[in-house]
Amino acid sequence: MVLGVYAASKAALRSFARTWANELKGCGIRVNAISPGTIDTPMIRSGVEADPEQGPQILDFLISRIPLGRIGVPDDVADVILFLASDQSRFVTGSELFVDGGTVQV
Repeated sequence: MVLGVYAASKAALRSFARTWANELKGCGIRVNAISPGTIDTPMIRSGVEADPEQGPQILDFLISRIPLGRIGVPDDVADVILFLASDQSRFVTGSELFVDGGTVQV
């Protein structure tokens, strides 16, 4: 049940980004969504460290699913946010950018 709610909330956020991008285009406001993959956060670390026996195997499994061969770091996501906030992305709106090392795309 929890995964269903999680997936539905992600779909709703993607839908909001597309809808708001269209509704706010006349105001000069761009709206995009960022979908991070596995990022080295305290939540990931606590999950891995909670089980000293299986933690390293879980981490290896997570990494094995990422085409770039590593878990992302918070700066990977921050850099995409900075790009979207900059004038370099002035022609990007209503998009979902995946910051996941290629997991969803490959």
